Amino acid sequence: MEDIPVRVLYLNNKPKILDKGDVIATCEPVVDIVARPQEFSGAQHVPSTLENFQILNEEQRTAVRKLLNEFQSLFSACDVDVGRCNMTQHRINTGDHPPIKQ
Repeated sequence: MEDIPVRVLYLNNKPKILDKGDVIATCEPVVDIVARPQEFSGAQHVPSTLENFQILNEEQRTAVRKLLNEFQSLFSACDVDVGRCNMTQHRINTGDHPPIKQ
């Protein structure tokens, strides 16, 4: 069996001790991968509403514009590129406790 590094985020103020060998996750093989072609409508641009930062001076606006352009793929460009991803699924075993949405 191969070891797989896993990042863990514990959202509780109480200490939790994980002992060596504790199982915190299980993996299952991928059943099917369906490739879906993505269509892009030309170059993405920073929306004009983001261009007019009134509280910033011109140098700051240029820096923000440059940053937004550099990382534009991380932002939603329209309503249709936001949603749920159904390309992968996982299960979290909560034992006898109901799941909690945070």
